[in-house]
Amino acid sequence: MKFFKTINLAAYEVEYIDQREPKPRTVKRETVVLDSGRISALGRLGIRPAGWISQQFAAQGYTVTTVRKGESLGADVDLSELWQRTAAQIAEQQEGGAAE
Repeated sequence: MKFFKTINLAAYEVEYIDQREPKPRTVKRETVVLDSGRISALGRLGIRPAGWISQQFAAQGYTVTTVRKGESLGADVDLSELWQRTAAQIAEQQEGGAAE
């Protein structure tokens, strides 16, 4: 039997700089993807996703210059297939760790 779950994802385009670099600093770009569960949890805490993303980059020593919300999409995930793949990956990792 197949059980599907739809997960909703939202992409945020982040522009940031590393203050540790000598001037002129390069503006770097990265896409951060959040699922609707995390966005909802942040909302219940009164935190905007852009603010949370900025905090995460600041904790790594970067200064965020811009956060723009990009595309949102829904993806159907077959939970039984996901389980099988994950179990196989875990078994593979355990075998690889035991061989070393």
